[in-house]
Amino acid sequence: MPESLLFPSEEWVKEYCKRLSESPDYNKTGKGWKDPIKFKMTELGEFKDKVPYDSFILNLHDGKCEGSEMVSDPTKGAPFELTATYSNWKKVIDGKINPTQAMLTGQLKVKGNIALLLRYASAAIAMVKSAQSIPTKYVGEQ
Repeated sequence: MPESLLFPSEEWVKEYCKRLSESPDYNKTGKGWKDPIKFKMTELGEFKDKVPYDSFILNLHDGKCEGSEMVSDPTKGAPFELTATYSNWKKVIDGKINPTQAMLTGQLKVKGNIALLLRYASAAIAMVKSAQSIPTKYVGEQ
């Protein structure tokens, strides 16, 4: 088991992409999905200078993650963008917030076709399970 990886870091995102591609659950539930998704963190507060990137893009295609990219340019987008506070991303990863509920209640803001995203709700759950399988440490925690 690897040591805990910092969220969000390039190492964490690469491991996440790898685990998504290796997840039979995500391979099945993500079938048919064709678009990259940008994940953006807001309200980093005092940790802003400790996090070199506040966003990353996963290139998702047919139940696989074909690559990832750390993003510091706020103008770089993707067909879908999910934005939440750092603390809400932490809650999603820790399983304290259901990602579908978070989208519907505004805890997770969506740019793109939300109806299409909601059709892939089971893939979102599989994505969270893959994230939960990564030994994760958060900014500000030792």
